[in-house]
Amino acid sequence: MRRLGDAAVVFDPRDWQTHILPPFAAVVAEVLAELPAHEQRSADTVAAVLRAELDLDAETPELRNLLRMLRTIGLLAT
Repeated sequence: MRRLGDAAVVFDPRDWQTHILPPFAAVVAEVLAELPAHEQRSADTVAAVLRAELDLDAETPELRNLLRMLRTIGLLAT
């Protein structure tokens, strides 16, 4: 993941696709990328980190969709 202004560009080597994350997604991805892969698998850990670091509720539909997308493009452990 590379920052591009407020956004970020992500290259997925599994399928050679490049993704552009809007600013909000880039901030969430950066915070979660600091977790070890085994902690990224735990929904409880991810929710606790998002609550503590960004004051976000991981149970909102928007955030659940964002987390699913980050897993799909390989930024979070599955």
